[in-house]
Amino acid sequence: MAPIEVTPASTSTEGNYRIKFVTTIAGAAATVAEFNDGTDITYSLTPDGWTPSQDQAVITDDRLTLEQILERPGKKTKSLMVKYVDSATGAATVLIEGTAGFILVRPIVPNETVGVAAQEYVRWPVTCGEQMDDAPTTNGVFTKSQKLFVTGAVTREALIA
Repeated sequence: MAPIEVTPASTSTEGNYRIKFVTTIAGAAATVAEFNDGTDITYSLTPDGWTPSQDQAVITDDRLTLEQILERPGKKTKSLMVKYVDSATGAATVLIEGTAGFILVRPIVPNETVGVAAQEYVRWPVTCGEQMDDAPTTNGVFTKSQKLFVTGAVTREALIA
């Protein structure tokens, strides 16, 4: 008996998801130099420390005598929370409250691979909120949590220039 559908190939996230913080991007897309000069924060983050989210407003489309209220898609809100180890290097030193910049996320490419032209990434323009010391945990490490305020359009499927 033939399968109903072909199972798509997958790529493990382990070692294939790089996150950087860059203070400036001169053009419409990050250049190779801007990407590679950014501060790596991937391994600063805790396993639950990368929390992008999206919500979309609902526009009601009510009609005279229609028994059902219709809906249309409204504006989108993208949010970003991070949690990272409290350290003298990495995220704790660059995500300073009030600092504006860009979070660049490059998926599916091995982390040790340097950025090159035409690699896909997601760009989050952000301003860093206040760093909050998390409560200590038994058998744990010191961490900080922080909201990164999204200050512009998040660009998905951007290409390194």
